[in-house]
Amino acid sequence: MERNTQNKEGMKNAISYLPLVAFVLFFIGKSKNEPQNKHVIYGMLLFGVYLILSIIFSGLIDVLLFLLYIGVSGYFGYMAYLGEDVEVKFVDDYVDKFK
Repeated sequence: MERNTQNKEGMKNAISYLPLVAFVLFFIGKSKNEPQNKHVIYGMLLFGVYLILSIIFSGLIDVLLFLLYIGVSGYFGYMAYLGEDVEVKFVDDYVDKFK
């Protein structure tokens, strides 16, 4: 039973890296689960940075940025699913300023 609960939590954390799901989860309400909130914030920031850079750099660079975004969000989502702690130091410092 414990493994099933871990899989559900891992899936909730992993879907936080889908582009619009992170925004929906953020605006629906904060979870009491601190790691899930962290994954939601990471997912939003990752998509936001991708979106801004793809607007600035269009064309071939945009395709490369998209592939990079898919790779990074896939990696972070997989790590979140496994229950690993995903950390990006400068993002954590930035988020801690607003808490």
